Amino acid sequence: MKSNILILFLLSLMTFLSANTSQEEELALHHFMQGEFLMNQGNYALAVLEFQDAINLDPNASTIHVSIADAYRRIGKNRHAENHLRTALELDPEDTEAREMLGQLYILKKDAGSAKLEFMKLLEIDPENIDYYFMLADLARLQKNWNQAIDYYIKAFEINSMAITGLEQALQIALTTNNFDRAEEVCLLLLEDDPENVTYLESFRDLTLFSKKYDMALDAVSKMESVLGPSTEFFLQKSALFEELGNMDQALQSLVDALEHDSPNVDILHRLVTLLLGKDNYEQAILYNQRILVNFPNDPRGFINSAVIAMSLKKPEDAILALSPHVDKFSKDFTIQYLLGTAFYQVKDYGNSELHLSQALAIFPESKNTKHNLALIYDSNGDWTKSDKLYMELIAADSSDAQAFNNYAYSLVERGIDIEFALELAKNAIRLTPNSAPYLDTIGWIYYKLNLFDEALSYIFESLSIDGENETIQNHLEEVTKAKQDQTTPIIQQTEKQD
Repeated sequence: MKSNILILFLLSLMTFLSANTSQEEELALHHFMQGEFLMNQGNYALAVLEFQDAINLDPNASTIHVSIADAYRRIGKNRHAENHLRTALELDPEDTEAREMLGQLYILKKDAGSAKLEFMKLLEIDPENIDYYFMLADLARLQKNWNQAIDYYIKAFEINSMAITGLEQALQIALTTNNFDRAEEVCLLLLEDDPENVTYLESFRDLTLFSKKYDMALDAVSKMESVLGPSTEFFLQKSALFEELGNMDQALQSLVDALEHDSPNVDILHRLVTLLLGKDNYEQAILYNQRILVNFPNDPRGFINSAVIAMSLKKPEDAILALSPHVDKFSKDFTIQYLLGTAFYQVKDYGNSELHLSQALAIFPESKNTKHNLALIYDSNGDWTKSDKLYMELIAADSSDAQAFNNYAYSLVERGIDIEFALELAKNAIRLTPNSAPYLDTIGWIYYKLNLFDEALSYIFESLSIDGENETIQNHLEEVTKAKQDQTTPIIQQTEKQD
């Protein structure tokens, strides 16, 4: 423990100063040195006896109390150790060794609060000692005071920039506790110290992506690229970030640069097609997609892109031509089955539509859009048991699915059954989406079926104010208006007869 000659000399001096007589000094020093020797030999029980003899001779030497406390601690007598440490601190309040040992004893007792107080006092004595900050950080972690732990690690780093491990611990705490703002703060400190550390840059990129600070994420990706060199992954990441920042030209240019670096690459080509479709640039999208079809005939994305382009141009027949020859090859691909089923639905081929949408649902049973489209097909075929089941599944899975409420309500009212239930469904749809022309028309039509013509007209007029060109809504208005007129005609005629 205190084995080197200098420490022994200092301890001898302290003992000498505190001894009452020359003879007591010699005896106290003898017992103290014997105790130290036994401590170094690992014979802690005998060391206690020697230290006790030294204390009997000189009870006011704080160093001897610290040594006997250490011996007691090593043989598991923590209460005795604590008592001697308190005595040592009464004799010398700035004895850092005594306070450190007392703090450790409190930690063993799981008394984090008392341990914290001791290490706070140690910081007052030696404010530049980063080990104390580390201990306080560890105690804060024990108490699950995550922010305070991070603060202590940061403070240690500010005192000594070599204390990187503390900052890394702080980053780990922040990430584990989902405190992403603090994680970002720590990452910036780490990058100030080591700006080309790819691990730190990756963490910072991910954090800024989560907080939607896309300009900062882009900067992190660019720095990683400068360290590691160009790669397809970096080009794709930069393209995505430029898109998020609304810079579509740069997003496209990054992909063109990527193709020069790695051509042909199906991921780059597919993303180019996707971006071009987003800009309604179908001509360029078709050209790039043709390269996918030629170079990657076993990748379903080329055929899917062809179908998406056709559907966007309102040519479902072309989508069917693009997908049908390859549907067996990609029989397990949800998107191909879904698009093909949707295209058949648009050309009113409900049999083939049901076939492919059913296969899509088997591949991805949670697909809401597939369930909605299948329900419409079952509805049109009069297979209401299946359509009602799907509508109930949709509503049970998502109580905010306004479309499911509306379509189920419209199906019931068209069948002329459960009109009151249909009204409740329609009310839910309006509550969720109050400005939808189809939903307003549905509830108006239900009120018409209930012979509540004023309510019906109110909703249908509101529906037409949103979508005045809708032929179905116009027909509903005519029918409701006529019904209301027919209802009031007998009253008018009776009045005229009385006149």
